[in-house]
Amino acid sequence: MQNIGVIGTGIWGTALALTATRAGNNVLCWAREPEVVESINYAHVNKLFLPDIPLPDAIKSTGNVADVFGFADIVLLTVSAQYTRITMQQIKPYLKDSTILVLCAKGIEQSTGKMLSEIAAEEIPEAKLAVLSGPGFAVDVAKRKIASVTIGCKDEEIAKKLTQTLGTTYFRPYLTTDIITPQVGGSIKNVIAIASGIVEGACLGDGARAALITRGFHEMARFARAMGGNLPTMMGMCGLGDLVLTASCSQSRNFSFGYEVGVCGSAEKILAENTRTVEGIYTAKAVVKRAHELGIEMPISEMVYRLLFEGISLQEAMEKLLSRPYKEEGI
Repeated sequence: MQNIGVIGTGIWGTALALTATRAGNNVLCWAREPEVVESINYAHVNKLFLPDIPLPDAIKSTGNVADVFGFADIVLLTVSAQYTRITMQQIKPYLKDSTILVLCAKGIEQSTGKMLSEIAAEEIPEAKLAVLSGPGFAVDVAKRKIASVTIGCKDEEIAKKLTQTLGTTYFRPYLTTDIITPQVGGSIKNVIAIASGIVEGACLGDGARAALITRGFHEMARFARAMGGNLPTMMGMCGLGDLVLTASCSQSRNFSFGYEVGVCGSAEKILAENTRTVEGIYTAKAVVKRAHELGIEMPISEMVYRLLFEGISLQEAMEKLLSRPYKEEGI
């Protein structure tokens, strides 16, 4: 049994807290919202974010972030990618030498194009970092539906410890010492999922969607290699697995957002009316910026970016993609 901390008690943080307790651990969550703290501690449910799932007594909550680091040596950081930097600045004074910080959000910082581990290197360089990524919707994980993930850490012994600490018969972690690829896969698959939803919404056909997902996977692998990741990891849960789920299921916010864009034929109206957190919107801008810096081609990501931020039409985006030169398979 371990004491596990969770920073950020939204849907994903609550689902991971449940997973950790079901694996036999005690959990202390930090929540920004006082009503969430009260709801977890006294009603044993997260009424704001996951109201239909009862929480066991082994999950407690606090509004004081220092409490979490006094309680736990393994801390899951689940706040969204765009709030990761400010959260790291907030937790920095409380990190201990023994603390293992697990990055559980998926995304790239929009303003800088940096991955979460790169943000950590700037803000909390002394931290022992691991990454958790892979296919699985938070509500499904909370309901004990089967999910597999990748846990990455440069220190293989820490990766093994985390898999033993968090793994159950229905939440199966695979480990790697490659921390780059899980972050790339978990981020860029959201952009490809938007594109896949667009194809579906525009009724372009199942073959078109299969082709887009395949070429999208190549973009993910190309980006990961340029960042120092590797293809075998990308072929696993954090890459191919996450892409298959997110780019083919209406439960995915990124896919469903793209579907609406595809039906409409342009993004302007859908963006203006959107109230959901669609991480692929932010990631599209960040990944295109970083790809340009790395000197690599990301044509699908580029077209998603241009649809969202430059106002081109779906017809124009399709014409640009389909007029690209023919290529050898596998490139």
